[in-house]
This record gives sequence, structure tokens and C-alpha cells, in this order.
Amino acid sequence: MPRGRAGALALALATPVVGGLLGGAPGIAIASGPPVVVDPEPGVDTNLIRRVRDVVGTRRAIRDDLALPPPDAVSADRAVMVERAASIRLALERARHAESEASWDTCVHEAADALPAAIEVLGKLDDLLLLRDLYVQLGACLTLAGSAPSARPHFVSAALLDESEPKVGLHREEAEKLQAEARAEVLSRASGTVRIETAPPGAEVWIDGRKAAGTTPLVVSVRLGDHYVTARRFRFEPHTERAVLQPSGVARIVLDPAGRGALREQLASLAAGTFVPSPDELRLARAVWSRAEQVVDLAPTGGGCQVQVLDAITGQALKGARVARADDDNAVRRAVCEALGETCEVKSRGIPWYVWPIAGAAAVGGVVSAVFIVNANRQYRYVACPLGMVCQ
Repeated sequence: MPRGRAGALALALATPVVGGLLGGAPGIAIASGPPVVVDPEPGVDTNLIRRVRDVVGTRRAIRDDLALPPPDAVSADRAVMVERAASIRLALERARHAESEASWDTCVHEAADALPAAIEVLGKLDDLLLLRDLYVQLGACLTLAGSAPSARPHFVSAALLDESEPKVGLHREEAEKLQAEARAEVLSRASGTVRIETAPPGAEVWIDGRKAAGTTPLVVSVRLGDHYVTARRFRFEPHTERAVLQPSGVARIVLDPAGRGALREQLASLAAGTFVPSPDELRLARAVWSRAEQVVDLAPTGGGCQVQVLDAITGQALKGARVARADDDNAVRRAVCEALGETCEVKSRGIPWYVWPIAGAAAVGGVVSAVFIVNANRQYRYVACPLGMVCQ
């Protein structure tokens, strides 16, 4: 065979060998990162959304949006609290009946057992009068049982909840006298403004069942002493605590992320039309409801988009990157991986032109004597084959 013809044949035989070694690229493994929802904003190209989802799907579990709870979920949960309030009123009536029969121990037992539930009802329904009446009844029962020192704090709590003058003739004279003294002591206390802060901010606040104007951080006017502070914020658990509020002081409340039940009630209120959150708050709530931990936000920027990853609980921006060209798959892959905090391999554009002449020169008489092996990162390795042996 002529030498030139042999050289051409050798190059042709070398091509599939080297091509087989160079053409393969390792697959991309799915990373064990937190589940996400992909949330494109209006104006992002649909093809670009598809490309981004494809890349995200190789690195994260993508959650689909779950349907929001129906509006009747709010009424159902509220009905439960209304029933609890009704059972507390029955306990209050039994305590009053025990007082009329001079059964002091039974009176104290009935009122004291209902007190924790009444505090929860205050936090849910803002029914401060129910809690006030329980405090007064418990104070009256303890007074008549000969425990005036133990009764006084309950009368003070009742006066802090409601400063109005109580009706007379509901309890025995000695109990009403101690109640009046406790109320006079409360009215003599200093009053002033207190700053209420929550983490995160933006919560609505009720002091003793009365809603304060604005959202946290805010300033309210109160008397010195124990008060029931309720903080409510969308996507977080409602929080009620008994706290000492001091004029010119600061009260801080840390809110916990909403559990499944609380979030269900909050989202149901959206369907009922009783509450309208901001679009950003709703986006995060829907992500958490769909059991995602992060939101991959896509915002349009000219011909591309900005990819931003947010924490679904706090709304904090974690990382981001910009896709300048929607038609460049490698650019999309690099940007998405950067936003996710991942190291992704970029697809090879093919074997560089200068590799093939070298590969052809390494083949003599149709027998491959040496090869260059290239990995997906374009790193080259030279392998020489012993004469008469097959390259491995």
C-alpha cells in the first residue's frame, strides 16, 4: 500500500479509537440539596424557564405547587376555638355555683383548671373578658377560702386586662373589697410607652386582647405590670405570652415558623378573602406549603434572567447569578449552578482541532501506538502503547 494511502488509512482507523475515548463524558449526579420550587416572574422566556428547570432538576428535587386549603378550613379551625370558649364559660358557671354554695375548693378547682385554656382562647379569639372573669372568679374563690394573699395577684391581673370599674353584687362583700383594692393599686401605677420588637419584624400585636396600631417594631402605651402580648405574622406561629411591660422598656418576641396546621389556617384565610399578603410573602408561604425549603426565583433581565435562590422560611436571599443569553445552554448551566452553590460540569463543545493530527500521527500502519485521553474538563493525558500491544 502506498505510504500516503497508509497514512490516510491510519488516521481513519485512529479516529474511532480516539473518538471513543474522548467523546464520553461522565454523567452529572443529582446533588443531595434541599428541595426547591422554581418560581418564574412574569416576562421570563418560557424556553429559558424550561432550560433552568432542566438544570435545577439535575441538582435538586423540584416540588410542584400544592393546592391551597379551601376557605372553610378557617371556619372549621375557628369553630374549634369557639367550642373551647363555650366549655370555659361552662366551667366559669360551675365555679360561680360552687361559690354560692360555699364550696370553696370546688370553686377554685373549676376556675383554675379553665385558666390555661382561656389564655389560649385569648391568643386566638382575643376574648379578654372571658379571661378577666376567670381571674376575678378565681380571686373571689381564694378570698372566701381564706387565701387573700393568693387571691390578690388574680385581681391585679383582671384589672390590668380591664381597668373599667367592676360590677358590684356578683361576689361576696369581702371578695369585692379586695378586688377594689387591687384595682386601685393598678390605677396608681406608672404608665408610658413600651417598644415591642419581633424577630422577624412585621408582626401585628395585641396587648391584653387589644390590637395595637401598625406592625413591629411598634410603640404602645401600657401600665407597669404583667400583660398578655400576642404577636401574629403571616408564615409564622401566633405567639401569646405573659410579660412584664415597663414604661420606656423594650419587649422582644421570637416567632417560630408556622407549622402545618397554622400555615393551613393562614392560607385558608387567603381563599376566604379575609387577608391579602404581599406577593413575596405569598410566594414563600406557597413554597413551604408545597414542602420546599428554597425558592429558585427567575426575574427577567433583557434577553436573559436573574436566577436568585431564597430561603423559603426567612425569605433571605442566599445566592444568585445572571443568565445573559437565553440560547446558550452552557451559560444557563453555569448561572444556575452558581446560584445553587453547586459545581457543575459544562458540556464539552467537541474535540479541539489540534488533537486529531496528533492522534493520527500516533497511529502507524493502522495500529494505534499512542493516544491522548481527554476528560470533560479538557485535561489531556498521553498514553504510549508498547509495540505489538493493544492500548488500554
